Amino acid sequence: MPSTRRRFLASSLGVAAALATAGCIGDSPGTNTDSPTDSPNGSPSETEVPPPASSDRTVGGDAVAVFDIVAEKAVTYESIMGSGGVVAPEGRQFVVASVRSDAELETDAFSLHAGGETWAAVDPGDEGAQNYAVAGHEGGIVGSPDLAGGDAPRYVAFELDSPLDAEDPRIVLERGGESAEWSLPDDARETLAASAPTFELDSLSAPESVQQGEAMTVELTVTNTSDTDGRFLAAVYWPTELIADDDESHLVEETVAAGASTTATLDIDTAYTTDEDGPITLRVEGHVSAEREITVEDASTPA
Repeated sequence: MPSTRRRFLASSLGVAAALATAGCIGDSPGTNTDSPTDSPNGSPSETEVPPPASSDRTVGGDAVAVFDIVAEKAVTYESIMGSGGVVAPEGRQFVVASVRSDAELETDAFSLHAGGETWAAVDPGDEGAQNYAVAGHEGGIVGSPDLAGGDAPRYVAFELDSPLDAEDPRIVLERGGESAEWSLPDDARETLAASAPTFELDSLSAPESVQQGEAMTVELTVTNTSDTDGRFLAAVYWPTELIADDDESHLVEETVAAGASTTATLDIDTAYTTDEDGPITLRVEGHVSAEREITVEDASTPA
């Protein structure tokens, strides 16, 4: 069944309202969903678990909670005006946390301190216009326009050196002449200090040509070339030129043991690829990168 975005745009192609809908990175290999929640502009889930009381601080006269702090060697991200993707820079890693407050907070008020060094907050990934989620933390980055409605949390993220074995890593907020700190949990500190897995692309299999509207099967095989078990992440991009946003992405996510290989198979919809026959580029970005040129035949605008 076509996504909400496709159903809407197929009937109103070229209308400015098309910009309000977006493709996004799927949450399982070879899938593509409309958004990490029912809608980036919808209300937060009624079943959303409140942050633990231990995460509450008062800074500059306002209550602020920083919680669900994680460290990851590579992160996925999702955008409201594009597809999102994977950020996996060599020798780098990320800390991401949710933030809830009634106060208007700015991104640059947050920093991460560890081992005498300080890192400023960042928003990983730039495939789309504005990120909605990073590493599963939703709502947009702190200081961005409200994407979720109500008092839904935002996120804050930091990009650090990897590995990083430092004492007392902590997130710091400075506001109104006051400051507050949130120490990273033990599992996050262990991740920061650990070596990251490395991956090598063994093969990327795709057809030389495809008739528009037919499903296209893509097969990706990689090997974990390190001595560390780890999570392989990559986004496979296929253009959707008939939809007013960026290329559609499909997430490949696999846990791969050290020295082992894995193969992911994706079935990609080609109905909205282009309005004219010719070569189209399939891209892979993440722990590995690759491109394949595929000829699209019988292109036309869907009815």
